[in-house]
Amino acid sequence: MKIHKNTLNDFGYLYIEDIFTEYELKSINQEIKNMDWIMDNLERIKEERLFNSAHDENDNPMMTGNGVFIDDIYYNKDCSATLTYNRKIFQEEIKEAMESTHPANVCVNLTNFDATSLNRYNKGHKYSPHLDNSVLTCITLLSFNDKEMQGGNLVFTDYNIEFKFKNNSAVYFPSWVKHHCTEIKSDATRYSIAQFVSIR
Repeated sequence: MKIHKNTLNDFGYLYIEDIFTEYELKSINQEIKNMDWIMDNLERIKEERLFNSAHDENDNPMMTGNGVFIDDIYYNKDCSATLTYNRKIFQEEIKEAMESTHPANVCVNLTNFDATSLNRYNKGHKYSPHLDNSVLTCITLLSFNDKEMQGGNLVFTDYNIEFKFKNNSAVYFPSWVKHHCTEIKSDATRYSIAQFVSIR
């Protein structure tokens, strides 16, 4: 894991390469195969709380891919590879790095709750510019096939900062920073693990 610290005038953020080990990626990949079935059958699942279905002020969907809140699927979160291995953003190394990027990020030490959404994007899918309803957001980018990814980049909308898709990389930033996912132009499937970190 390699942590890059970045500071702008308004905020600080982390860019993390190789956030998961090869073993962790294998376990997460297996779990995502099961989640694919859920996302393929969302219309048949009545529990709307499972959906990641953000809408704009005109009630139009902002994300054209599929999403599911993993926390609501597992009675015991320890049974989930994703919910087990994404705990590492609470490690002291990452917390200290995040806090050091900007004075406002002292809030990282006050956070005590998170929710996790698994999102899937195929060709033609994107996520429009939006804010998250949390204190901090960590988005991890994943792909489990050999197809070339065109598009699917994470962008800080108002700052002209674009993170080209890189498998097993994560961006950890304040949730008030507007961001979006660019349209997928190739046949590759892009997954993102979105972790919404809050104070309760």
